[in-house]
Amino acid sequence: MSGRRLAHAVRAALAIAAVWGALAMAPAVAAGLQVTPTTLTLQAKQSADGLWLSNTGSKPLQAQVRVYRWTQENDQERYEATRALAISPPMLELAPGARQLLRVIRLGAPPAAEESYRLIVDELPPGDQDRPAGLQFVLRYSVPVFLAPPGDAALAPELRAQLSFEGEQARLSVHNRGGQHAQLADLVFVDAQGGRHAIASGLFGYALAGQRMRWPLAAPAELLRGPGTFKARINGESTERTLALDPPAR
Repeated sequence: MSGRRLAHAVRAALAIAAVWGALAMAPAVAAGLQVTPTTLTLQAKQSADGLWLSNTGSKPLQAQVRVYRWTQENDQERYEATRALAISPPMLELAPGARQLLRVIRLGAPPAAEESYRLIVDELPPGDQDRPAGLQFVLRYSVPVFLAPPGDAALAPELRAQLSFEGEQARLSVHNRGGQHAQLADLVFVDAQGGRHAIASGLFGYALAGQRMRWPLAAPAELLRGPGTFKARINGESTERTLALDPPAR
């Protein structure tokens, strides 16, 4: 397969992963493949860590695990095949009620700066002959994995935000100048009168270390053109932070 076709296949797989990952985390899912924890960081002193895969359903299941390097470029998520991490086992079968430790192994030295990866865990369609014909729904998890650099200094994100407008579509760009990724959640816009306007409940997105990402906002452009600030919870903190807002892009 050519490099261009491989990159296209990876992007397609991860685009699907974003959809199925959201479904896999939904409270309505009562049985089947479960993955914990939902994010993983390998410290410089660690060469490996693990995730638990469990089968909460009533039938055996099979799962496949793959890993991709994750970067952000030109306001797009990019995923590339990598040999920096190994997964053991990459294929597994779980009996009902069983669980399996999945090892994530760093194959080289710790990186000079934090690196980001995505672990894709797929529950494969059942192979029995009596399953219904047609579309088979399975679960897919997309788990962020971060490799921390050596050193004792505590890493932290350093965020600058900027609004831009394309007609009535507002977009928020976040540049992370710090050495640690930033997971943004529960994004709100606080207007000049102190009114709070929810933009996104729960996970909004990631701004990776040293990179920039931009998202469309589901809020009226007229509201966001007025004076105000954005607030969000960063990396699971209980208190929200104010995002430093640069002048709007023209």
